[in-house]
Amino acid sequence: MILFFLPHAGGSAKSYSSFKRFLPKELNVVPMELSGRFTRSSEPLLDTIPNCVADLIDKHSELLKDEYALFGHSMGTVLVTEIVKQAKEKGLALPCHIFLSGKNPPDENIHCFENVETASDEEIISFFTANSLSSNIPVPDEELMQTLNRILCTDVRMAERYKATPEDVKFGCDITVIYGKDDPLMHNVDMSSWNRFTEGKCQIYPFDGDHFYYQNHKEEICNIIKEKLSI
Repeated sequence: MILFFLPHAGGSAKSYSSFKRFLPKELNVVPMELSGRFTRSSEPLLDTIPNCVADLIDKHSELLKDEYALFGHSMGTVLVTEIVKQAKEKGLALPCHIFLSGKNPPDENIHCFENVETASDEEIISFFTANSLSSNIPVPDEELMQTLNRILCTDVRMAERYKATPEDVKFGCDITVIYGKDDPLMHNVDMSSWNRFTEGKCQIYPFDGDHFYYQNHKEEICNIIKEKLSI
C-alpha cells in the first residue's frame, strides 16, 4: 500500500515525512513534490493545477499501478481532485481512500482573494503571513526568500483559479475530511459538503488548531489513517 502526500501552497511534500514514525513500515509513504519546487527546483516551475498533476502522474506512473491512497492538505486537496480526474481520463488505477485536509471543495466560491488575478505578490504574501497560512520561515538569504515567495504566489494563484464540480470528478472511494477548528480559511465553510464528491462514505474529523493543526496532532491523524486503510 502506498500513501501519497500532496503539498499545501508554498510548501514541500517532504514536510509530511515526520508522519512516517507514526505509521507502520509496510505503508510506503511517498511525498509528491511539484515541478520547480524544493527537491525539484532545477525543473520548470509549472503554474497550473492540470499541468502539475499531469507531471506528477507521469513521474509516479509505476507506483500508481499499485494500491494507493491520497492525502492532500489545503492546495493538496485541489491536487488530489485533479489526480482522480486525470487518472479516470487516462484509465489508470484509482485511490482506495482519500484524505482531504484544510480546504473547502473546489466548486464553492470561497477564496482567499476576491480576484487573485489582480492581487499583487505583496498582498498574497502579507495575507498568508498575517493569517499564519504559510509555512515559510523568514531567512536572511534574500534570494532564497524571493524564491520561496515566488513559489507561494504561484501556488496560491493556481489553486485559487482551479474549479471542479462533482459532475467533473467523482471519487469512487470513501473519503476522510480533516481540519483545524481555528483555521481562518474554515470560517463559513461546511466541510461536510465534500460528501458531494464521493460515491462512498464521508467522515469528518475536526481538530483543535489553526491551518497547520496537524503539527500538534500527527499521531492522532496517523491513527485515523491506519484505521481507514486497515493497516
